[in-house]
Formats: sequence, structure tokens, C-alpha cells
Amino acid sequence: MPKDNQIHKGFIIIILLFIFCSGSFAQGRLLLVGGGSEKNGTNSWSTPPYRWAVEGKRVAIIGTETGSLAPYMVSQCGAARAREFAIASRDSADSQATYDTLMSYDVIFFRGGDQWEYYNLYRNTRLLDAVNDKYGQGGCIGGTSAGMHILSSIVFTAENGTVYPYECIENPNNNYVTLADDFLDLKPGFIFDTHFCERARFGRLAGFLANFRFNQDEDILGLGMDDMTCMTVDENGLGTIYGTGCANFYRSGGGFSQNGNKLLADSIEVVQLLKGCTYNFSTGEIGYPTLDRLINTSGQSETGNYTVLASGSNLLNDNSAMINDLVTACGTPESGVMILSGDNTLAGSFSARLLGAGAAEVSVFNPLASLGSDAEFATKIAGASKILFVKNSETTFSQFLLTPNGKLLIQKLKGDGMISAFVGQDARLAGKTIVGNYLEYLSSWYGELTFTPGLGLLKNTIIMPETFLDSDIYENTATAVPYTMARDTARFGVWLTNHNYMKFSPVNGKTTLTGYGTAPVMVLVNEGTKTGFSHQTGTGGPGDPRMVAGFEKLCLYFIDYTTPFSMGDVSPAGISGPDVSFFIDIVPNPAASLIKFNPVNTATSWKILSLKGSIIRDGVIYANDVTLDISFLSGGIYLLLLTDGSGKTVAGSKFIKE
Repeated sequence: MPKDNQIHKGFIIIILLFIFCSGSFAQGRLLLVGGGSEKNGTNSWSTPPYRWAVEGKRVAIIGTETGSLAPYMVSQCGAARAREFAIASRDSADSQATYDTLMSYDVIFFRGGDQWEYYNLYRNTRLLDAVNDKYGQGGCIGGTSAGMHILSSIVFTAENGTVYPYECIENPNNNYVTLADDFLDLKPGFIFDTHFCERARFGRLAGFLANFRFNQDEDILGLGMDDMTCMTVDENGLGTIYGTGCANFYRSGGGFSQNGNKLLADSIEVVQLLKGCTYNFSTGEIGYPTLDRLINTSGQSETGNYTVLASGSNLLNDNSAMINDLVTACGTPESGVMILSGDNTLAGSFSARLLGAGAAEVSVFNPLASLGSDAEFATKIAGASKILFVKNSETTFSQFLLTPNGKLLIQKLKGDGMISAFVGQDARLAGKTIVGNYLEYLSSWYGELTFTPGLGLLKNTIIMPETFLDSDIYENTATAVPYTMARDTARFGVWLTNHNYMKFSPVNGKTTLTGYGTAPVMVLVNEGTKTGFSHQTGTGGPGDPRMVAGFEKLCLYFIDYTTPFSMGDVSPAGISGPDVSFFIDIVPNPAASLIKFNPVNTATSWKILSLKGSIIRDGVIYANDVTLDISFLSGGIYLLLLTDGSGKTVAGSKFIKE
């Protein structure tokens, strides 16, 4: 064959391959909007991404009824034309006229509404043919709220109505979880959810992934978009985040199981992307330019050699199982319990329940700063083996912790073998940071959550009770955990609901977290990655942004007692807790110069130790009434131990040197 003909033939092949490849991989653009009202203004959360999609374009806005989005598209976002279409029947959706009309537009945008109506009325119609053909020609397809839901290849259809997060974690196969994969396929392998942090839907999205794994034996990806947040996806698959919140990507390797109906999950990978971050749907590559803080949690673990119980509900009846656990399964069965509470009436109800469960005795104290040096209170704290916290104001309690008795309480709670339990709102006290003001509507949205130091029994953990309790505080409870983990560099976050409680305890040298109840305990882990905070307000003007944090990578676990979660290695404090036979009644306590005590019968010697376990002074017991001079000690908290002839510790208590 002549050389010129060979060149000509090769050129034709290249052209044909180019045409074939272009046709095979042609795709349009997407505008994925998590919901929320659009805002006027050049710098608002919505105007820049909407302008990216519609500027100079003809826009068809689809719904089962008309709305008021068209004027915004034209006046604020530069659309050449925008028209609302109310398509409320299958006949209308399946007409050739509808197809021809939509194909004359450059952008097809689905407004918010009811995704079941969209799915039921539009599936297998000419309307969807127009969407697919327009996308294949390079047009832009968009949707907000329910309109975004239907753009993923797997769709939550809401055929039986909406489904709430708590329902999904308590049973991901409940009859409200209706998923389908026969609508659109613009982004294969994804399921979309919207209003994500506003409605605390992280549990719901995990339930969707689990449901598809259980029933279709397939792992899919989840994208949960916060309200007033969106993503533009160009023709190459590159998505860019805009707005006030996060685009939340969820990926699981199939580590889902159930205990009964309850969802259990092993390490769902979570990525939370803020405005300016990118996700490439074609390659899976992620860009983090606005995650501008690198935090290191690699050295963080929980090491406490004690037991901590914490529930997600304030109600007495919701705490029956935890009370029984505290009385009968923790430490010495049926020993006494000390209640610390700012509500005497509620404390009385819990006291009666504790006694009914078999507690030998119950004492009640209000931890007020005015009792910070009270000798009787100090003696009770020093002698307690189990302490239950019920309805304490974080402000009042934090003030009490600064007093001598408050400091004594902290040391007592961290002693080896000690047992403490926290009811509902008080669960926050056990962690690193107490998140306050979370019961106020829109606190997270307006940047009004507050933060004070906790007891640090779980010193690298944020604990949030009452998750999914009330739609008014959904966003507060959902965002507070990752936000505080980023703010205070904490490795672990725990969400509790009103249907469960957690148990932190030493097991075979490991600090172990387990959960009990009809809902799993949800644990978020940050191994130390890039993070950042939202800086975008809805209008783009001045003001406090919502309390949302972005993360390069988190891991989310759903656990119970069948799937214990290890948080570190046990590190004994050298401070004896309820494992000693008796506690010493030391008087006065606090004391300035002298302390007195009556030794137990088997005791032959005494020793004073620092809280680090160093012996400061020791001596022999000669009488039934012992007086010790402690004037040489510096002010602080010390441990008095009594030992028998073999050297075994038989009694012990802490005391305060003023």
C-alpha cells in the first residue's frame, strides 16, 4: 500500500476512535444542592454555584408544582431564561411534548418536594429520557433537597414516607427504608442524602449503605449534603464544594452486621469536605485546600483503670438497665451508691430505683461550690465506691470542681477500680470537653455552642447524649461531636441516644467500650488528619458561621456488647479504689495539721502516699484511735493506706491537706 494511503487510513482510524470515545464517555455537568433557601447576593452561599450552572443558559425547573426559583436564577445567577414546570402526572411526564420542550433547554433542575412523587411519576418516562439525553449532550442537570435525592444511581424513594436516623440504626431493614436502582444513573454506585447535618442524617446514610449491602450484596458510596451547601460537578467529574456546611462522603468495605435488628458497623470511612474542597467522581481523588489545620492524635488513647457508665436519656425508665448494671454487675454487688445531683426531686426518684435494684444504701449530695470544703461531703466522697451523676448544671458543676472537694472528687473518680455512672445530659461530664447550650434551637447554626473542660475520665473523648431526641436540636448534637474533636484535638467522639448506654471498663489489659440497648453506640475516630472549620455564612456577609468541621478522614463505628471497641491499654493509677476491703473515716477532712481515724481490726501499719503512689511517711498502729501529724505536708490531696501483717492493703481513703 502507498505510504500516503497508509497515513490517510491511520488518520481515519484515529478520528473514528476519537468519535467513539467521545460518545462513550460524554457526560454533562451536575449541580447537587443539599437544600435550604437560596440567598440573594454575589457572595451568598448559593449564587456562585448556581451561576456556574445557569449563567447565559435556558433553565427548566421541574417539580410537581411551580415555585419561585425562576426569578432568582435570572436576576441573581444570570440565566438567559428560567421557567417553572409543574409535571404532576405520568401522562404529562411521558409525553413527547414534555421531552421536546425539555430538550430545548440547557439546564434541567429538580426543585425540592417529595422524592416518592418524582420516582413514582417520572420513572421510565420521556421526562427521564430528556434528562439522560441532555446530560449525554453535555447539558447540566441539577436538584435541591428531594431533587438531589433522585439524581443518584441508588435512590431512597420514600415510598412509605420518610425514615428517621434512629429508625435506621435500630433496624436498617425497617419498612421505611425503600431503595431503588432503576431511576437515573448519572453517578453510578452512589446514594445521595440531603439536609444532612440539619437533620442528623449520618445514622440514616449508614443505614442506607447497610441495607443495600444486606439485600443486594453490594457496597455503595454515600454522599450526604448539608443544607445551604452544594457541589458543582464539571464534565470531567470534578466536584467543588460551596456553602456553609460539608459534603459528607461515606464508604464501607462491607463491615456491616446486626445484633437482632440493631445495626453494627466496623469502620465506615467518612470524609467531610468544606467550601473549596474537591472530589473527583472519575478518579476518587480528593482536594483539601480549605482544611488548613493538621491535628495529631496518634499518641492519644484511653487508659483509665476504672469503669464509666453513661446513658443518652434523662428519663428514669430509660435508665433501668444501666441502674441494674451499676448495682449488680459493677464492682461489689449491692454496695452503696452516692448520687451527685442538682435536682433533689429527680435524685430521689433515682435513689428509690437504686434501692429497688438492691443497692445497700444511697446518699444524695448537691455538688455546689459552697460545699467545696464541707468535711462531711469530703468524707462521703473519699468513702464512695460507686457514684451516680444526675442532672447537674455544667456551669455549677465546673465551679464545684475548682474547690478542694471538687479536686478530691476528680481524683476519686480516677482511682483504680472506681465506678461512676452518668445519666443523660450528665454523660457529657465524663469526657474531655462539655458541650453546652446544645438544647437551644439552632445553637450550632448561630455559633452559640459553649465548651468547658469535663472530668476527663475519658480524657481524649467527646460524649454527646440525647442524639436524635428532638428535631430542634438534631444539628446541635450531630455537628457538636466532630466540631469539638477538631477544636480540642480529641481522638474519639461518642453519640448516645435515649435508647442506649455505654460502658467503659478495663478488660484483659485493654480499655474497652461496649454498648447496651436497642440502639448501637456510635463512635467516631480521628486518627490524626487535616481538619478545618466552616467560614461561610448564608449571605456571605459578616457573622458567626455554623459550627461545622471538615475532616480529611474519620472512621465511624456502630458497636454494642457483642462488638467491643478498644480505646487503649489500661494504665493503673496506683490509687486504690473500691478493691480495698474498707474505707477509712478520716476526721477532719480537709485538715490543717492533725487527722484522726479508727483502724480496722486487721491493720498493723499505716502509710501516707502521694496521688502518684510515692510513699511519703509510714508507721505502726499501736492503738484503736490513731492521730497523725500532717502539718509537714504541702496543701493537696493524699492517700492514707492501712496494711496488715503480710503487707496487704486492707483499708484506704483520700484526704485533703489544707
